[in-house]
Amino acid sequence: MKKVIVVEGMDNMPMGSAVSRILEGMSGVDKVTLNLEEESILVEYGRGALTEDELCDAINEEGFEVVEIFDEG
Repeated sequence: MKKVIVVEGMDNMPMGSAVSRILEGMSGVDKVTLNLEEESILVEYGRGALTEDELCDAINEEGFEVVEIFDEG
């Protein structure tokens, strides 16, 4: 599965790297691609491995704010 997650204020490399590390550390995540221009991150993971809520909670719990999450494409 591929989800795009928009994170409030994720417009610089330190913040983007921090969010990337959070997601890369989650079991079931295969690939993370950062897009600072759109303040978003593309997460690829196995079907049934994670829920949208789990992805968002992991980011929000570290002090960031998920604005939106949607399927890629």
